[in-house]
Amino acid sequence: MRRRLGRYELTHELGRGGMGVVWSARTSDHDRAVAVKLLAPAAYGSELSTVERRFLREARLTGRLDHPGIPAVYDHGSLDGELYLVMELVPGQALDAVLKDEGPLAVERAAGVAHGVADVLAYAHGQGVVHRDLKPSNLMITPSDAVKVLDFGVATALEPRPGETRFTAANATPGTVVYMAPEQAVGKTVPASDLYALGCVLYELLAGRPPFTDGSPFMLYHQHAHEPVPPLSGHRPGVPTALKRLVEGLLEKKPENRPASAAEVCALLTAWAPAPQHTTVLRHPRLAEIGALRLSGRPAPALEQYQELLAAPGLGHADFLVARVGAALCAAALGRTREALDELKSVLAEQRSLLGPGDPGVLDTRYEIAVLLVRTGERHAAAELLRRLADDEDRILSADDLRRGRSRALATRLDRMT
Repeated sequence: MRRRLGRYELTHELGRGGMGVVWSARTSDHDRAVAVKLLAPAAYGSELSTVERRFLREARLTGRLDHPGIPAVYDHGSLDGELYLVMELVPGQALDAVLKDEGPLAVERAAGVAHGVADVLAYAHGQGVVHRDLKPSNLMITPSDAVKVLDFGVATALEPRPGETRFTAANATPGTVVYMAPEQAVGKTVPASDLYALGCVLYELLAGRPPFTDGSPFMLYHQHAHEPVPPLSGHRPGVPTALKRLVEGLLEKKPENRPASAAEVCALLTAWAPAPQHTTVLRHPRLAEIGALRLSGRPAPALEQYQELLAAPGLGHADFLVARVGAALCAAALGRTREALDELKSVLAEQRSLLGPGDPGVLDTRYEIAVLLVRTGERHAAAELLRRLADDEDRILSADDLRRGRSRALATRLDRMT
């Protein structure tokens, strides 16, 4: 059993599938928990050099995705002929396990999960990224019932171009046949292909089973392309009529007959999804004191005090995240920029889940990430983040808030530099 991959100590296996295996791991330098996905060597055989180039390119592209429903990507590469992706370790349970334990979900909860996925897809499609392999095992439900969409870019990396050898096991088409859109089975993937897969997932959440399950892969292809979808009411009476129509629309055979976009699906699902809960945010009295010490130009003693506070019992979750941000900024001031950047990305995902994307603290963390991206030379990624952040700051922050306009100003300076 393998125990180490470069600077990552693999601690225990989290799961495996046709494309590889996922491990829980810790970094050897600052002992942080991460998830490491290893792509299965048997999936690409003698074509390693081709799939490696594509995998590394896709990892760079999807690593730029910045959304609370997408785990942060920290690192990627190849070691001893094995491709790996290092990402945020997401707590919770995969949706397929939830379904196995609980069976069909309540309408409100099913719509809430689908709403979360649709929100992620709306963002990703806006960035020109199609998932291509949406299925319950790629959807994590966190302890706060938020949804995380895993494996962006992996199916794309393994999908062959015209004239190339297929890289997936047994030369199968990337994606999972039970959830695959008809056009994707013949190599024509579009954003609406993800909507079809979402329709299959939502059908399963409500019915307890996907729309098509029987027969060989060829028979499943045929059913998706030609057979009518079994009525939801045959498996789950009482589903609201409008929700059934939405599922039927997502499962239209032709992409052009499905909803126009993931954003539209997200808006429609709002009618049944549970309203977001607001969390009261507390502040430990020492946070302001340590923050002032950091801002006075003394990051080393401030870092020590943040670490003491983080180790103390009874610190609330919101305060714990504030202290982690402060410690990361101290590390950045001490020259540990990459470590700080990775930590801030990890904290951001938790902040968004706990506080909501519109919390000013979330905006502050996004801004600090952009600053560190500039420092590491990743100016294109920083510029993209700043453009989105500037719009959010204008929308969320009051006119007299001194933070308003900072992202737009930094983006302007970056444009002048390039």
